Amino acid sequence: MNWLRWLVLVVIGLLAGCGSAPANQPAPTPTTLIAIPLAEVPAPTPTATHLLLPLVGAADTTAQAPPLLPYRVVASYPHDPRAWTQGLIVAGPGRLFEGTGDYANSSLREVELETGQVLRSVGLGDPALYGEGIARIGDRIFQLTWQNQRGLIYDVATFNQIGSFTYPVPPATMPREGWGLTYDGSSLIMSDGTATLYFIDPEATVATGQLVIERTVTVRIGDQPRDRLNELEYINGAIFANVWYSDQIVRIDPNTGQVTGILDLSGLLSPTERAAADVLNGIAYDQERGLIYVTGKYWPRLFAIALEQTMYLPLISNSEGQ
Repeated sequence: MNWLRWLVLVVIGLLAGCGSAPANQPAPTPTTLIAIPLAEVPAPTPTATHLLLPLVGAADTTAQAPPLLPYRVVASYPHDPRAWTQGLIVAGPGRLFEGTGDYANSSLREVELETGQVLRSVGLGDPALYGEGIARIGDRIFQLTWQNQRGLIYDVATFNQIGSFTYPVPPATMPREGWGLTYDGSSLIMSDGTATLYFIDPEATVATGQLVIERTVTVRIGDQPRDRLNELEYINGAIFANVWYSDQIVRIDPNTGQVTGILDLSGLLSPTERAAADVLNGIAYDQERGLIYVTGKYWPRLFAIALEQTMYLPLISNSEGQ
């Protein structure tokens, strides 16, 4: 019976080993970002044809996850649930400029912050144009389109179109698509859904009628490219970018492209609101108050958040958009 005793001992040893983790694999902490397998990423909408890739998480061995940025929700405001938000910038005290997409519904709007009321709105002039990100330079607003290889320029005071520009065409330099747009005080910064950000000379673009790219930077977490970059906002020397089809905003060093922090904004909407809404998209920085406004496509609310490590002026009062 020695062979039977040996077999029992082997089986017991195998069963005991199944439940134990390798000694060099620490248990995840509550702040660990969990990787999302490709199969579990929600399917894109019919108009969204962009490649889905997993987010960086604990399973990645080539990239160290950047820190989560602590924040608090300061206020909540009504937001037009019919707005397919593509771009968002502060227009002035209590006002926002918003760019929307979805072909025939694409627009440039001025919105009242407290009420969500659309104060004025203009279409893109062609129902075949699909609006994307916006950025303001002085008395002009620049607006991208998605796959039309064309951008528009508006007069801030009148919303009249005063110019346009084209994207480079093959075999010239990318980008092929327009997604997000922001301004750092000297260059327009553009995303196209890849891991590349494009720094653009705005005056040369206006003069030539075509995007004039000064330089590019590849956005990475560790040594892994972070693609699906969407709406952009330049805040205190860093670029903040929505990651398409996620509840994450990444903070990017504009010189190196390294992601230096992540805002996890999951849970802003109630389950009922989330069921009727689409993805998080839209970032605007209120420099006077040190607040960041965020919303999403078909979201019924817009939120003001404050990063905890930054000092702020007296905060605005809550105004619930119910």
